[in-house]
Amino acid sequence: MTITESSSLEQQVKKIALNEGVVLVGICSTDSIKNKLFSDPNYLLPGAQSVVSIALKQDEKSIERYLAKKDRDSFCLKSDEINKKLYAIGDKIKTYLEEKGFKAFNCKINFDYRNAKLNETTYKALETFVSLINKQKDESSSLSKAEQKTFDNLKKMLEIGFKKGRVDFVPEFSHRCAAEAAGLGRIGWSGNIITEKYGARIMFTSVLTDAKLKPDEPLKDNPCVMCKLCERVCQGGFFSKDEAEKIIVGGTEEIIGKRSSYSYCAAVCGGFIGQNRFKEWSTWSPYRLKSYGIEDVEQLPLDDTVDDFYQDIMYRAIIEGGRKAENVLKMIRTILYGLHNKPKEDYIPTCANCQIICGPKMEDKKKSYKLLIKSGCIEKGDL
Repeated sequence: MTITESSSLEQQVKKIALNEGVVLVGICSTDSIKNKLFSDPNYLLPGAQSVVSIALKQDEKSIERYLAKKDRDSFCLKSDEINKKLYAIGDKIKTYLEEKGFKAFNCKINFDYRNAKLNETTYKALETFVSLINKQKDESSSLSKAEQKTFDNLKKMLEIGFKKGRVDFVPEFSHRCAAEAAGLGRIGWSGNIITEKYGARIMFTSVLTDAKLKPDEPLKDNPCVMCKLCERVCQGGFFSKDEAEKIIVGGTEEIIGKRSSYSYCAAVCGGFIGQNRFKEWSTWSPYRLKSYGIEDVEQLPLDDTVDDFYQDIMYRAIIEGGRKAENVLKMIRTILYGLHNKPKEDYIPTCANCQIICGPKMEDKKKSYKLLIKSGCIEKGDL
C-alpha cells in the first residue's frame, strides 16, 4: 500500500504496518483501557492518547509439529522471528509518529513485568551460584576456599530471597486489552485473544502515542465458540472449566474461565513440571514432580499453598544444579531481557497449549487436540 499526502494520520500508520506484513492492525483510545492497572498506557508514556495494536499470525506447520512432540526447535525459532519482527515494525511506527512531531513508545513484546525486575548484578550472582554448585557436585573438582565462601554467602542470600514473598506479575502493558479495544479480536474462555481469521494463533504488540488518533470499533461478536478445549490442554489447571468470571475490556464485557494462582501456569509453562493434571501426555518440559524428590505428591496443591509449593520447586531446582538450575536461569533471563532482546536459541517455550490449540476453525482445534493428547511424554533425555 502507498502512503499519500491526503491520507489521514490513522491511515498512514496502518499502511506502514500493513506494508511491513502485519495481518491485523487497529487503534484504540487510552481512555478505553486505562481503567486497569495493567493496561494504562500512561505508565509507559505519560500523556498517551492512543494505542496502535498490530499482530502477526503464528506458523501453522511448526505448531502442528510442536503439539505432536515431533519438533520443538522450529516452533521456537518461528516464534522468536515473529516476536522480533513485531518489535521492528513497532519501531517503524514509533519513528514515523515522532517524525510527525508526536511522542511514541514501542512496547516490549511480552514477559516484561513491573514488579519482577532483576538487575544485572543480581542475575550474575545467581549465575555464579549455579556455576559453583555444579562445580561442587562434580567429583573431579572441588571449590577453593574463596569459592566456598562465595558459595555460602550466595546460598544464604538465595534462601532469604525465596522466603521474602511473592512477585505480583503485573505487565508493563497489556497487549491483549489493546487488541480487543482496537477491534482485532475478543478475549475467549482461556483469556487469550481470539480472532475471526486466525483463532488464538496470533501474536501482538502495541505502540503508544500522544497523537489523538481515531479509534476503531471493537468486534461485535466474540469468535470464541466456548468449546473449552483450551482448559482440557492446560496441564497446570490455571483456569476453570465450569466456573466463570466477568471482565470488562474497552467497554466490552467478557466471560472467561475463573483464574487460579499464576503458580500453576509458571510451574508448567515455565518448564518445571511438564506433567500435572493429565498422565497420558506431558508438555515439552522433561521434569515431573517426583524428579524434585516430592514422592508423595501427584500434582500441584489445589489450594493457596501452591504458591509456597512453587517457590520450593524453584529453590530445589537451583540447589540441585545441572539442567534444572539452568532452567531457572533461562526463565529469569526471559523476564530480565524480554522476548525481543535475547538470542533465538534462548527462546524455549514448553507449553502455550491453551493458545496454540485454538486454530481458526473448529476442525483445526479438534485436530490439534488429538495431536497433543496422543503425543505422549517427554523424557529427561529428549531435550
